Amino acid sequence: MIASENYDDYMETLVNAYNPKTINKLMCKNTISVSWDGYLYDCDFNQMLNLKLNSPVTHIRDLENETQINRNIRVSQHCYGCTAGSGSSCQGSII
Repeated sequence: MIASENYDDYMETLVNAYNPKTINKLMCKNTISVSWDGYLYDCDFNQMLNLKLNSPVTHIRDLENETQINRNIRVSQHCYGCTAGSGSSCQGSII
């Protein structure tokens, strides 16, 4: 995307297609990703960007139960990919 010099146009398309109806069903709201070495992430995309949970518990070894995870979801530009149009998730569209 960046190499083809289409990144800015792509991001503009995603931002303009933002749909607030997708927010409640985003995977980052009810799922966490665990890396091979045990670190916790809000989603697979954050894992690829090494954006660990914004929480006191960031590694599975420190997790005693799921209620310990008190976090604010880390968001960035890539999040527009999941909130554009009908939304996106690992299972397909979400609305």
